[in-house]
Amino acid sequence: MKVYFIKFIFSSLILFGLVSTAYSQERSTSKKIQVYVTKLKFCSDQLAKFINQKNGLVYKTDFSTNRYHTEFLIPIDDINALDSFANTLGYITLNVYNSENIQEKINQLKKQKESLVYENSLYTKQLADSVITGTKASEWSNKINTNLQLITSLEININQLEQNANDKMCNVIFTINDEMSTPNYSGVSFVNMPGIEYGYLHIENPKAGLSAKAYHGATIKYMFTRGKSYFNLGAYTSLKNNRTDSTLINELFLVQFGQDFYPRNFGRGKRKFLNLYTGYQLGCFITNQNNGSNSKVIPNANLSFGVELIKTKHILVDNKVSYFLPLDEWNRNLRGVLYHASFNFVF
Repeated sequence: MKVYFIKFIFSSLILFGLVSTAYSQERSTSKKIQVYVTKLKFCSDQLAKFINQKNGLVYKTDFSTNRYHTEFLIPIDDINALDSFANTLGYITLNVYNSENIQEKINQLKKQKESLVYENSLYTKQLADSVITGTKASEWSNKINTNLQLITSLEININQLEQNANDKMCNVIFTINDEMSTPNYSGVSFVNMPGIEYGYLHIENPKAGLSAKAYHGATIKYMFTRGKSYFNLGAYTSLKNNRTDSTLINELFLVQFGQDFYPRNFGRGKRKFLNLYTGYQLGCFITNQNNGSNSKVIPNANLSFGVELIKTKHILVDNKVSYFLPLDEWNRNLRGVLYHASFNFVF
């Protein structure tokens, strides 16, 4: 009895192994990955190196100035390694893994082929047995030719699937996009997020008759991409205005365009709290003096570092520190440290 029981267990294990092997060979796996990077050429070279190390087979490649697209086969056992590798490149926007029963798909295609073959046999028999001429005969002949083309295409697909059924390989479609390319290719998400921003400007080297020690004020901040890109329009006034100084600049009217960039190693701005970023603002400001004369338009550039305090699909609470740098001869006496705090919302 004991011997029969051992044989039963042994036979069951063998049968289970055969069934598992057959089942695994009937599975078709595919993966799609899309990632945005700051160094397109370097990352595409790294991907080619990875595929070579994993004994992958590349069968399609498309390289342009802002996009690298490749399709290849790698062993299924290396899928996790591929995911880990993709995370090192940049910001992943798509990572989909599909597994389907390949035998069911083969059977479906074979049924389609049988249906077309049967349909052609009926048309052929009707044309041979009947006296059909003119438009109808031409229509049926065209239908037969069309069906023959479809049958050929189905046979090719069936052969490819039957071959893949015996390979433990995964078909991968991998696309690398240049993060700095145009909106059509960079995955830029446009939004309509108006808001308001408070600013406090501390002048580094104030000068009597020209600049106050500090300015503060508010601007309208209109953000139009989640990237994020925005416009600022507003005014700052001197915190303590010495009205006896007639030439002192007491107001600054600002018009600026800005962009912020999220570091790769800190989540690319995907967290809901405490997203770090760096950025810049370019634009100009118009000065106004106590005596109301001698206004000037001065270009300026700011470099900034910030932290998004709260970020959801509908609101953004943000703050940052910038270095305010006028680009003219008054540079020395109007430059300084600028603190911003802003609130934007989806409109």
